[in-house]
Amino acid sequence: MCAKRKILPKNTLIFSDEFYSDIFEDDMLYASVVRSPVPKGRIIKILTEELPEGYNFYSREDLPFKKNIKISGTNIPVFCEKDIDYTGQAIGIITGPDKKTVRILSKNLKMNIDEHFYYEEKNENSNILAQREVKYGQDYELQEEDSLIEEEWESDINFQNYTETNGVFCYIKGQNLYVSSPNLWISNLRKNLSDVTGFPEENIYITRTKILSKTTDIIWLNTLICCQCALACLKLKKPVKLEFTRTEQQIFAENTSSVKIRHKTAVAKNGLIKSMDILIHVNAGAYNPFAQEIADRLAIAAIGVYKCPNIKITSNIYKSHSIPSSIDFSIIASKAFYAVENQMNKISRETGIDPLELRILNLKIEDRHNRSKIILETGKSKEALEAICRTGTFLRKNAVYKMEDTYRFDHDNASPYAPPLRGIGLACAYEGTAYLGSNFIKKNLNIELSYTKDKKLYIRGMPSSKNVWQIWQKTASEITGIPAENIFLNTNYSIDSEPENPQTTNASISINSVLIKKACEALVRKLAKKTETADEEFPVAIKKSFSVNPRKSWDLETFSGYPFSSTSFAAMIAEIELDSASYSPQLRGIWFIADAGKILNPHAAETSLKNSIQEGLKELVEDDELSVSSISIQFMQSNDEPKQLGDIAASLLPAAYASALSQAVGKTITNMPVQTDTVFKLTKSLKENWEKQKEAEENKNSEETTELK
Repeated sequence: MCAKRKILPKNTLIFSDEFYSDIFEDDMLYASVVRSPVPKGRIIKILTEELPEGYNFYSREDLPFKKNIKISGTNIPVFCEKDIDYTGQAIGIITGPDKKTVRILSKNLKMNIDEHFYYEEKNENSNILAQREVKYGQDYELQEEDSLIEEEWESDINFQNYTETNGVFCYIKGQNLYVSSPNLWISNLRKNLSDVTGFPEENIYITRTKILSKTTDIIWLNTLICCQCALACLKLKKPVKLEFTRTEQQIFAENTSSVKIRHKTAVAKNGLIKSMDILIHVNAGAYNPFAQEIADRLAIAAIGVYKCPNIKITSNIYKSHSIPSSIDFSIIASKAFYAVENQMNKISRETGIDPLELRILNLKIEDRHNRSKIILETGKSKEALEAICRTGTFLRKNAVYKMEDTYRFDHDNASPYAPPLRGIGLACAYEGTAYLGSNFIKKNLNIELSYTKDKKLYIRGMPSSKNVWQIWQKTASEITGIPAENIFLNTNYSIDSEPENPQTTNASISINSVLIKKACEALVRKLAKKTETADEEFPVAIKKSFSVNPRKSWDLETFSGYPFSSTSFAAMIAEIELDSASYSPQLRGIWFIADAGKILNPHAAETSLKNSIQEGLKELVEDDELSVSSISIQFMQSNDEPKQLGDIAASLLPAAYASALSQAVGKTITNMPVQTDTVFKLTKSLKENWEKQKEAEENKNSEETTELK
């Protein structure tokens, strides 16, 4: 479907249900980014003389005003100046009438680069973008009866987007710049476009097209390519479209950071955790504007839902000459949960303590009077764990599979690796709403309602997607009784009042949903009183703003208190069986339970969680896709305020799956995603070792028999 340019209203921001890639103009030109072929070096010369007629190249020197965009205090170059920071860095942009030709030219443009340009070698500490060090208690001295469990866990799970790629459509009309793109931080985009192109902010009209990705990387990357495309549009005075190829999307927009977490845990004989020493290492690439918040969130999530008197955590975010990485705030904790939950399962295997018993023994209990540590509301965590273990018959299956693992090595009349081999894994975690240490939370979050005399309701806000808007619309309709078709979105902000927060953050999504609910309830009360004061003027206005509960506060300096405005708890069980022919894992079932307060729409929540699990299964095995026929979803009964579920199912899945797989193959799986042939190689290796051991025993027995003879 092709969409012609529309005459826009006076609003400098409108929402659109169309894709930017569907916008087409007869005189439109296409653009493609020219990228560095090397990770570091110095650009000597770019050879543009052989470009065909009608095709143009623009670079940093063509930028009329500022040369960098600014994201959360980090300056990111629109185009590389001289010194290259990473492979694929934007050096310039080529435009022309044919999309295919433009892309070919951008890949094959010749340039002279001095790859031997001297870079001053820096020590490791100078390459740290952000760091968080946490220490509670004291250095613990290991007792004789204690167990010391140590392992390094690595998560490199990459959530791919298989729909529309990142991109932008720009044109200039009169004194105005028009930009259509799936951007989730409008105020920041407008400010950077103004800085780079020179257009006043009030002369920049932004159409936010259909949103398909919400990673933090997309926030700054989309702003960057909007500025690159706007430069070409400014130079050519024609409409220009810049559209990522699928390869560009995977490499530059969905390049997830690899997170390595080393756990060293001291455990008493009775199963109580005495100390945790945790080292977190994240390679963020050339830059990451959100490095400090990532370091903080990983440090908080590193201990999971467990208590420990002595904790030492070091969270380091490093820079390098690799591609700037994408980390989504909504799933960043999953990488820490993967490590801590598998560490708990390893403790269980090495100490012989049941996984459920170990978790319940060490569960964090909210202590509102102790503000010197991280405080989490874990709700009915014990009850939830016991319930999911009953539903998934975890205790029985775990005991049987553990017995089978021992049985393999106790019998010498058959191979211990003759399928079927089975495993079952347990994991639990929390989902935090509104991280109170974020700079975004410090900025005002509010929702405004306006009810007119003709019985129409206008909601002033910025939903992150059409689905979120529909939730707002449905919530407002259910509370006020106003038909959904009479509820409208109002995005008519002045430049000064435009929300400063990116719409991708969990905080804005969940908090705004709560604000909608409270504002609608206030409107109902106000309209009920209006019958007594009929002379009150229309429209009836309601405004609700987010404020932190006075009893909940987070001290970033001491890294203690309540890090989130609320938390929900969830647990998951995954059961697998290895295929008898290929040794590939087959999921027999997944069981999930959550304590998230009152679930307003259980059917919708269940559907969303199942979809999240199905999507997550695609990322667990590299170049392969797992499937499961049985997914059980449960919710704990509660009358508490609704709490965010978000991506908690996706956060639990890697840990539960890796634990089940480790039990099935008899060896700890420390890296995710799993390589396609990992299980086969492990099984083959362990089988060969067993055969060698058996052969050695037979030879020994034969020698002893010979000696006796």
